[in-house]
Amino acid sequence: MKRIIIFLFVFTLISCNNNSTYKQYATTTIDTLQKWYDEETGLYKTTSWWNAANIITALIDYSQITGSDKYLKVIDNTFEICKEFEVQMPNPDENWICTNYINDYYDDEGWWILAWIKAYDLTNDNKYLKMAKITFSDMALGWDSVCGGGVYWKKPNIGKSAVQNELFMLSALRLHQRDGGEVLGKTYLAWAEDTFQWFINSGMVTENYLVENGLNKNCEVSRGSFYTYNQGIILSALVEYYKIINENFLIELAHEIANATISNLVYEDGVLRDLKEPDLNGDASQFKGIFMRNLAYLHSFDPKENYKDFILLNADSIWNLARNKETNEIGVVWNSFSERADASCQSSALDAFNAALIVTN
Repeated sequence: MKRIIIFLFVFTLISCNNNSTYKQYATTTIDTLQKWYDEETGLYKTTSWWNAANIITALIDYSQITGSDKYLKVIDNTFEICKEFEVQMPNPDENWICTNYINDYYDDEGWWILAWIKAYDLTNDNKYLKMAKITFSDMALGWDSVCGGGVYWKKPNIGKSAVQNELFMLSALRLHQRDGGEVLGKTYLAWAEDTFQWFINSGMVTENYLVENGLNKNCEVSRGSFYTYNQGIILSALVEYYKIINENFLIELAHEIANATISNLVYEDGVLRDLKEPDLNGDASQFKGIFMRNLAYLHSFDPKENYKDFILLNADSIWNLARNKETNEIGVVWNSFSERADASCQSSALDAFNAALIVTN
């Protein structure tokens, strides 16, 4: 009975809301998000390096969807400051300079690559695309033949898992689509094709079409860790790959993964849920927004009514149940109030509102 009541409550909200409503939600969410922005560092207080790449991506998406130019200076400020950034360590003597968004984690690099490709699409300023290519060149160094291929998670040669390989594939496809080129003797498309084949053969996509987190040291799939962002990135990668080779099985696979996620990684009321909620660390609190961003991209290419319903259900639940009505801060769980609020949670919610703007446009 409780599930029915909640569903009817959210359904009523969905039936009343339109694009202008979700634009208001997104705009208010950004206004609150930007209170954590540090102009001197180009990053966001309360969250970390890779999260900042996702926050900038959410700002770019909002700008692209709405036509706003309000955040172009923020995007450019982060780009200019963080392309040579001093990473603070517990022992200041161990601080080091991160140059061209290259650091110890290949997945971190992937997030920045995708952010700057989108910044290029938004502004047509070639400096962003040039930077994406520079960072990708380092990410490609993380590929070797261990476990049959794939990019490592961390330098030097630590762990092979879903996230960095999905990011690598998506980055390669989008760089191929912009103006192509070669890295380490292979075209961007060849890197993407090799990564796709390795990913599919790795066994990380289960028979139920959920994506496992990664491989263990014996190159075996570690079972049972289904994080929402791993279900999301691959959706956009499959769409981009389909655009290039026009093979229907790619879109069919994307729909299988999307539907498995919205059917299984949810609360009883249908709201998206990540593992271990509400006890999520500063990384995991970013994950749900990433899924919503990529689900909306799949929907924009091949619309499905259930995706629209799912996105709007989540957007309305966030606004009405997860938001502090006084501060407009949004918590880590999307169907209940939480005292915890930070830039990661806020930007994750922004991704959901951006998705709602896309499906109601």
